[in-house]
This record gives sequence, C-alpha cells and structure tokens, in this order.
Amino acid sequence: MFLVGTPRSGTTLLQQILNAHSQIAIAPETNFMKKFWRKRRLYKNLSNDQNYQKLISDIVKKPVFAEMGLNADDFRQAALSITRDYGSLFNLLLEKFAELKKTSIVGEKTPEHLRYIEMIYKFFPSALFIHIVRDPRAVVNSWRKVPWSSGNVIDDTRVWHRNMIFIDNLPAHIKSSIMRINYEKLVLEPEQTLKKMCNFIGVEFEAQMLEFHTVNNNLVNVDREPWKVNIRQPLNPKLINQWQSELSPSMIFDIEAVAWFQMIRLRYPLNTPLFKLLPKSLKIYFSENKKNQINQQIKSLLRIK
Repeated sequence: MFLVGTPRSGTTLLQQILNAHSQIAIAPETNFMKKFWRKRRLYKNLSNDQNYQKLISDIVKKPVFAEMGLNADDFRQAALSITRDYGSLFNLLLEKFAELKKTSIVGEKTPEHLRYIEMIYKFFPSALFIHIVRDPRAVVNSWRKVPWSSGNVIDDTRVWHRNMIFIDNLPAHIKSSIMRINYEKLVLEPEQTLKKMCNFIGVEFEAQMLEFHTVNNNLVNVDREPWKVNIRQPLNPKLINQWQSELSPSMIFDIEAVAWFQMIRLRYPLNTPLFKLLPKSLKIYFSENKKNQINQQIKSLLRIK
C-alpha cells in the first residue's frame, strides 16, 4: 500500500492514523523511486556485483533506513538472495519493515511517489494506492512555511495542479487501485472516512485509529521537520480554513487562477467568480507553455553537445 499526494496535503497524518491500526505498518518517506530507481543509469547493470553492492550500500546509508529501525547487515544478506532489480529491493525494504513491526499489511508514505505510480504498479501489481487531496489554497499556504517552497504562489500551485492532472491521466486499470481521500473529510468526518478506507484496504476499522496522536511510533522526525509538529495533536478542524486568514486576497486569486478547473471538479468553492479568473488563468497557461518549450529546447541543445 502506498500513500501519495501533493506534499502538505496530509500524507503524514494519514500515515500516523494507519500506523495506529494493529495490522498495518506504514514506513516513512523512503523516496525510493527518486533516490534509486531514477538514478538507475548511475548504478548501471545490477548483475555486476560491484554495482549491486553499491546500490545496497546507498540504500542502508540513507537516514530513513535507520528511522525504519532496520538492520543493515540483515538487509545486505537478504538482498543477495533475491532477484537483482529495483522492484525486488523495494519489496525487500518493505518486507523487512513488516517483519519488524509484526503486521500483515505494509505500506510506504512518500508524497512524490504519486508521479511514479505506474512504475510502482509494475513492481507491485496487487498494490493499493491512497491519494490524499487537500484544498490547494491550504496546501500553498502550508508550503510558505517549509524550506523547499519555490517562494512563488503561482509556481507552488502549479505543482498541485499538475499532480491532479497526472492522476486523472493514469490508465483505468491503475485507477481502480487508487482511493482518493479528501483531507477535509478526514478531519471533519474521521470515523466515516476511515471506515471507507479500511474497507478499501480489506481490514476492520479500529477505534484506536482516532487516537493516533497518543501513539509514539517514532516514524516522524519533528526535530528534522518541525512543520509536522501538529501530527502530535488530535484532528483540528480549525486548520482546514487557516489559509483564509493567512493568505492575501491577491494570493488567493492567483491560486484559483491556476487551479480553478480542478478545484471545481473536486468541489472546492472558488472565492472569485470564474469570469474574473479566466484572463489571468490564460496568461499563466501560455507563459507556462512558453517556459516548457524553452526548457525542451535547452535539453535538446544539451543532448546535441
């Protein structure tokens, strides 16, 4: 099972809630696809012992490996007896985590794995994906408090918008393995939402899931990621509309100008009438297309060199 979504949409909250279930263990952000699979050209042919050992060493050196509580020597030894490919190593990582946690269901939470769903599905054909969605105005407002924001409201909103389009364009057979959870419904109607999610996963709902904040599973490093401090608190409906008092009217306008189509589809009410948004929306759309064309031209030139 994989928890995905635009960063700051509630994936960490969902991880904590699911980890409070007696049969489920959700690993923290491994970023396996970006850190390892995407760099497969660097590791080259894994049938070569040196290349394979290099990949294994890089996996166990990542801070998240220690945070998962895994044993490096045990993992290295087990890796020698499996098929030498990325899917098998990713599977081994999660299997070892499940063994440690003594659960029948294992999962992983990396928000950016949303963009790798098709490849992950090839690795794990029976996998389930839970995609959590949050109001883009709340997401962008939250991004203003983290170090990896672009610092630009329009650019940050584009990330949310592209992710929604990406999910929409996935093949139907993969979409059937994805459940969408709305952050707002999770917070306002937690028991009802979690019962539906448990049914999707194939487990019984457990009331202790609602007491997730009392469970200390050491899988969220608040010291390293202080913006996740609310994870130690009960569900707070006040956070849903916090963006209304923290974003300026012009920021809200810009976010809606980028994301209005998906917002309407997902039933997030617009603050601004659509006819007022469209001129800015078209301007943003054409400027992004021009930027993409320039980037493609630069990449082509680099390939020629």
